[in-house]
Amino acid sequence: MKKVIFVLSMFAAFSGSEVIAQKNVSFGPIVGVNFSKLTGNQLYSDWKTGSTAGIFINYSGESRFGVNGQVLYSRMGGESPNGASKGHLDYLQIPIMGTYYLNDRGNKFRPKVMLGPYIGFLLKAVNESDVSINPEGSTRPFKGVDGGAAMGAGFNYAIGRMVWLNADVRYNLGLTQVMNTVSDVHNRSWGINVGLSFPLGEYSPSTGTLR
Repeated sequence: MKKVIFVLSMFAAFSGSEVIAQKNVSFGPIVGVNFSKLTGNQLYSDWKTGSTAGIFINYSGESRFGVNGQVLYSRMGGESPNGASKGHLDYLQIPIMGTYYLNDRGNKFRPKVMLGPYIGFLLKAVNESDVSINPEGSTRPFKGVDGGAAMGAGFNYAIGRMVWLNADVRYNLGLTQVMNTVSDVHNRSWGINVGLSFPLGEYSPSTGTLR
């Protein structure tokens, strides 16, 4: 994780220092760390640390409103209260968040708040020894799909010629049950994420075209 963040920072540093107005559609890589647990599950009810990595796309209109969509590989789950056991739930997670910027386009520093739904597709579930905790059978312990709400706050900061640092702190509130064998078990997680965005183009809402 540290190596990835270092590479992103070095790439941004050599991209130039001149700041040009941000295109209203941009994309880039994102990495982060999360702290997750499973509510309603006695074995994995304490917080554990995981990682997140993926790609995102931003849209920022002439108003202060925008949209942020992401495709993430996110390791969630939880830890036992005594720290002896961990459950790692690896999801392909897709959050779509409405974004409100606290100032106008053209500013070098743009604080923001975000809110929207997410859906997650379970890729694997293993314990601390990398042994599956979701064996195949007539009823698998963990469900294949998770859904909930993502909310957070952060900022975009221009660090180069049309290159922006994106950072946020986020809370994911799982709203669907994640287990078949135990009722009322939900994902909960906090995350700290950083990424770099690069211009993709200018989207015109009136014509529906990207140029």
